[in-house]
Amino acid sequence: MGRVCEVDELFNLLKGARDSSQAATMWGPFLSLLITSICLTKRVQAVQWGRCEHVEVQKNFSLDQYMGTWYEIERFYNVTGDVRCISETISSSYNGIETVYELITLITKGNEVTEHTAELIPPDETAKDQAKLTYKLDEQMGHEPMDDDVVFHYWVLDTDYTSYSLVFSCVSFLGIMHTPYAWIFSRERQLSANTTQYLHGVLEKYKIKTDDFVKINQEGCL
Repeated sequence: MGRVCEVDELFNLLKGARDSSQAATMWGPFLSLLITSICLTKRVQAVQWGRCEHVEVQKNFSLDQYMGTWYEIERFYNVTGDVRCISETISSSYNGIETVYELITLITKGNEVTEHTAELIPPDETAKDQAKLTYKLDEQMGHEPMDDDVVFHYWVLDTDYTSYSLVFSCVSFLGIMHTPYAWIFSRERQLSANTTQYLHGVLEKYKIKTDDFVKINQEGCL
């Protein structure tokens, strides 16, 4: 889930509004999410009215089974430039207090491979939906560090752990507008058309349009 943002003009405009506002504390996270959403989508029409769609996540989800490397097959909205060979690897380690999970995304652009890291955060052990994970970026978004309290959804809607996964996320702007995201992953660099069609159907069941899916080139990868 690589993050690329080139909307300098918009960023500076919103940053100026945030810095000059007497309600900077309240508006800071909201503007950060708005900037992030536009950076991710690069498309105005990706922003939709209303709240995020209600979705059902994977039942009896096991993060231990889910860990490992996943290759990005399709995603909502286009990526910037010659971006290909996107993969993410989830691993765990013990820091002396608790188990922490790291999500590393590798992206090839031209002949250069870049690495992006994030902390993947599972829900509380008592939570009903264990597939409703969140993640927090470890890097800068655009021009300045993300606020410490800004996290994003990483909801696993459907997976068999061994071949495919469908991940959903949504950025909501105070419940007034939202932008949905979805990713189709595979344990291999390719996924059968039947499985891809099935995962499209999962989203369409929740009235989420799949027309915005774009394929990720996984050929000629290192």
